[in-house]
Amino acid sequence: MKIFIKFCLVGGTNTLLTLATFYILNTVLGINYILSSILGYCVGMVNSYILNKRWTFYDSEKIIFNQFIKFVTVNLMSLSINLLVMYTLSGKLHLNAMIAQIVATGFSIISNYIGSKLWVFRKLELR
Repeated sequence: MKIFIKFCLVGGTNTLLTLATFYILNTVLGINYILSSILGYCVGMVNSYILNKRWTFYDSEKIIFNQFIKFVTVNLMSLSINLLVMYTLSGKLHLNAMIAQIVATGFSIISNYIGSKLWVFRKLELR
């Protein structure tokens, strides 16, 4: 239960960073919503890897290549889901981009948690 709570706290931090980055890029700087979403997601992903590796799952392993590849793979799938939801809600249904991003983030969180728990950090959780 402790790991799940930490994962959720990290996820909350990532979500705030992702949304703040998206808002600044899209609303303040006028950058396209898709590019803003990708860049915002990348900021959250880097933060997520660092915090989950060191704090949530207490991973002190120095060789991280395979784990990082799995992490990036899970996040690319989550990003694809995010972009599909963004495109559908904002691009096709003309919903406000910020609201669409919030909804899309919910889908990303679910897919990211499942992938992280069942594949990326699975062995670490068994310690």
